[in-house]
Amino acid sequence: MKKKTILYSALLAFGLLSFSGCSDQFLKDMTPYDKYSPEQTFGSEVILDQYIQNIYYNYFRVSGMTPTQSYSLAGKYTDFTAYTEEKWGIQTKISSSNILEEAKDCDSYFGANLASNISNDPYSRIRYCNDVLEGIDKYGQTLSDGFVRKAKGQAYFLRAIQLFDLVRVYGGVPIVNTVLNAADREAAKAYNRESVEACIKQIISDLDDAAGLLPTRKEWGDAEYGRLTKEAALAYKSRVLLVFASPIFNKDWDNSGNQRWKDALKATQDAKTLLDNEGYGLYGATGKDWDEMFYKNDNKFCKEVIMVKMLAASTSGSDERSSWQKAIRLKSMGSNGAGFQVPQGMLDIFPMADGKPAVDENGNFVNGYDKFLFFKNRDPRFYYTFTFSGMKWGYDANADAVVWNYCWEDASENQYFANVGSSPAIVRKMSSPIASSANTYAADGTDVYEYRYAELLLNLAECYAATGDASTAIDVLGQVRARVGIPVGNNKYGLGSVSDKHEAIKACLRERQIELAYEGKRYWDIWRWMLYTDDASNNNTTCATLGLEPLNGTHRVGKYLKVKGSTTKEDPIASEVAAFDTPVDVNDEANLQANLEILAEFWTSHFEFKDTKTPVDNINNEQAEITWRENYYLSGLPENVLLMNPWLSQSTGWQDAYGAKGTFDARQ
Repeated sequence: MKKKTILYSALLAFGLLSFSGCSDQFLKDMTPYDKYSPEQTFGSEVILDQYIQNIYYNYFRVSGMTPTQSYSLAGKYTDFTAYTEEKWGIQTKISSSNILEEAKDCDSYFGANLASNISNDPYSRIRYCNDVLEGIDKYGQTLSDGFVRKAKGQAYFLRAIQLFDLVRVYGGVPIVNTVLNAADREAAKAYNRESVEACIKQIISDLDDAAGLLPTRKEWGDAEYGRLTKEAALAYKSRVLLVFASPIFNKDWDNSGNQRWKDALKATQDAKTLLDNEGYGLYGATGKDWDEMFYKNDNKFCKEVIMVKMLAASTSGSDERSSWQKAIRLKSMGSNGAGFQVPQGMLDIFPMADGKPAVDENGNFVNGYDKFLFFKNRDPRFYYTFTFSGMKWGYDANADAVVWNYCWEDASENQYFANVGSSPAIVRKMSSPIASSANTYAADGTDVYEYRYAELLLNLAECYAATGDASTAIDVLGQVRARVGIPVGNNKYGLGSVSDKHEAIKACLRERQIELAYEGKRYWDIWRWMLYTDDASNNNTTCATLGLEPLNGTHRVGKYLKVKGSTTKEDPIASEVAAFDTPVDVNDEANLQANLEILAEFWTSHFEFKDTKTPVDNINNEQAEITWRENYYLSGLPENVLLMNPWLSQSTGWQDAYGAKGTFDARQ
């Protein structure tokens, strides 16, 4: 009986979704490939392209559905936002009440045990890529050269993405570059955990192959927008090598001459050169442009977007949508909640309008920053990342809608609310004023910008900083700030003249917090720089070296915006709110500062901050501090994997399936 090597499932979707597309030409009319022979599948351009489309689908179909707007890990939607400063809530890995070290506690991302049905797990997805590469060589003699190049290029790129995500979770893992027979257990024993260096070498090899085979975006054409491209392969190489050079895998990271940083710098420069030649770059020249970038180019090319997951503004069962608008909008705007609440510390991170910091190294407010009137005189991106009481935030049914987000108390301190959560500000970034509010934004088609040109520039700045060229790093950061309208002034966009390498790295990490806020990137920056902890015994002293406060021992803070001195069950300032006729319109740049001053007077007259009755970071309603343990940076292999593959060694810091200490250094 002929062994079947093609995809086993009858495929999960027939619709318009993948990592990158929902156009009529790109993920449509999916076919149950198990009814075809290998000769038919890999010998037909039509069927093989559908097969490849399904690989995209299996990689990215579960992504971008709720905050954050990023796929996070291929094949798995995991919201890491609450492990960062961007969102509160004590999660499993940052709870002081948890000590995770047993095999049963390890991350399950590696996948389920083999079964009669094929699950959508990492090594299954790698197998699909290997199927394409081997199937074309064996059965694809009649395929055109151009099609073969595109098919193989996509397969190499997708295989690289999956291996990289496995490395990000576990460190060194087995490298499988051939289609294995699942029944051959003896042959499987040849696949042991490889070093991180070997894994990265394989990933880079695949990305180089992909870049050599794939068309550019222009060569793909508009009908195929969203496919993986030559430009994306080189940009992804920058991302991979940046991680490899970072402290999580690089004990020599603080050496300006370290080869890994040099390799990352070269890869990023090469990617930038190609992208610049192909028409990519920073979008717009104002904060308003920056905001519009996220919704004005729906399902079509935006010069800043290197990798995109296009979503469909429909409620069809075959289309994939987002829940972002529903998560961030207020009930008064067609949603069903109080929006995406902002920890107080996030409001401090953004600089002032001239780019200078709002808070100094010691936590003191500087450069005119007012903790209560946090909205005065801020970076233009601030006003398009957050919204607050007295600010216009239009939506499809009311372009002039104004946010009011406050509470009041009676004499017994019973609280009453007007659309309020536990923060005076809520997230508005990536909101669309034209998204349909019908049925709580059920047809939200907000595209997911997985990789932006701004991120590539931030990679470039960090590489310059780490290799000792602090001045050039600051110049690159200045480009990111200049395009939203921050003036250069005599202080380099508020960044100053930085000559110290560590100060330059800190500036890069802070700019990533600002520019990429709520795009699913912050957790991975904290992770690769190991910013939760310092532990010299684990070769981790990055916080002390850079002069940063570890996240461990800190907590996120929420505040109510409360009406002063109220003692009634009825809204005591309803009439004043109704009469307030100068709400802040951030798009009215000419009058923005004047209207912010008027709003500040209204806030000062009517509001004060009030602590939440229960801490927003709590365990059993008591204040809790972030408590991340060193072994969490890289998970051990889960129990099911070790039991089925007993030749695989467990990571240090974790126990194997029988309780013995792991011996595999996953960071090596």
